[in-house]
Amino acid sequence: MADKTWLFVPAKEKFLKNFEKIEADYIILDLEDSLREEQKKEGLGVVAEILQKYGRTRSIYVRVNSGNRMESEIKTLQAYDFAGYMIPKFESVDILEKFRNYIGKKEIVALVETVKGIIELPKIAASPMVQKLAFGAEDFCREVGFEAGEEATYFPRNQMVLYGAYYQKYVLDGVCLDVHNMDVFKESYRKTKRMGFHGKLLIHPNQVKAVQEYNSSLDIERLKYIVKTFKNNGEGVLFIDGEFYEKPLIDKIENYLNQR
Repeated sequence: MADKTWLFVPAKEKFLKNFEKIEADYIILDLEDSLREEQKKEGLGVVAEILQKYGRTRSIYVRVNSGNRMESEIKTLQAYDFAGYMIPKFESVDILEKFRNYIGKKEIVALVETVKGIIELPKIAASPMVQKLAFGAEDFCREVGFEAGEEATYFPRNQMVLYGAYYQKYVLDGVCLDVHNMDVFKESYRKTKRMGFHGKLLIHPNQVKAVQEYNSSLDIERLKYIVKTFKNNGEGVLFIDGEFYEKPLIDKIENYLNQR
């Protein structure tokens, strides 16, 4: 399955006036970090307008605010038809129980971005009310300490992949803040994929295009050739172009091809 693109878009009219031209597979309308406090009420109105017009035709998620604003935002948006909510600072499924009647059948992306959230991750991932998991690196590092960088994220990110795989949840890695140097972004994205994430949260159209380029660069025909050659080989191992293949790796490739 080609990697899906998940793009944050601030809930501001200037970013959404050409909504139909946004190329991402999934659009996350952001009411949280990209808006100042005094902009959030207006932003909620902008979100409602977009959902009214596009909620049934595009895959739209809304990142609501944590704390006191969450209740009013979810209650305001409950009547609209859209894919789901991204809940920030996610630390307990109790918050979903509180709003179960307002959430209805909408999907939940649990944005885990605190130390407590990582500690509680086994319970979060196990919940049938949570369909997807996402990691928030910036808030996590801020909580860990001033000098905390990428190295501090390795353990929580591995935990996200581990519990996501165990409970069969779709897992998204945190954002890359470089929106101009696509070589930096592409290396970050390759690391995301090597760690086992299904995809990565994006913050700029340039990053959407970079993921699309990544997808187009995958040599699908070569992967099909490897699987076919292995099956016709009659041996338990296969060497192609100096590379070693055995059944677990072939199964992994075949699973990937079957999902496309």
